Amino acid sequence: MPVIPSRAGRPLIASWLLVGLIGLIGLGGCATPSSAPRDPGATVRQHILGAAERMVGTPYVPGGESPGGVDCSGLVRYVYRQAGIQVPRTTMELFQAGQSRRQVLPGDLLFFRTDGGGRISHVGIYAGGGRMIHASSGSGRVRKVSLGQPYWRQRMVGGATFLSAGTLPITRRWPADHGPSG
Repeated sequence: MPVIPSRAGRPLIASWLLVGLIGLIGLGGCATPSSAPRDPGATVRQHILGAAERMVGTPYVPGGESPGGVDCSGLVRYVYRQAGIQVPRTTMELFQAGQSRRQVLPGDLLFFRTDGGGRISHVGIYAGGGRMIHASSGSGRVRKVSLGQPYWRQRMVGGATFLSAGTLPITRRWPADHGPSG
């Protein structure tokens, strides 16, 4: 799993993510020991990833959050809803409400600064294997992409989860929806 530094160490994120991705590639063929602790959220994570995979190819629609079309945070909201988890609507609300993660697991969220304005403007779902599923305004559809691409490494801010090892999901309060935001 990629290791993501705390939000305070944002300039080092690309380096840490690359190290984590190299570790994933190097360990990809290893067997998991039977004594490894099982993630109690594995079933929920599988539901999230299954729903996200089914959305690949869906059109990018600003403000959308259905199979007819989604934006980045609408994709997250729709996919999580399919797994029975309510999350905030906007990218910034997701970033603020999620539990910050130094090591993301499949189904966790990744946040980026893509608009050049310094604010967090994009979110994707970590799919495992150094890839994420996200709604791309540039390509006009939901895509699965490699996080090893320089574009993503340079813009990553951090990771967060709405899933907890002990209790699923993490229940947090957030402000009311403020309309669509990538």
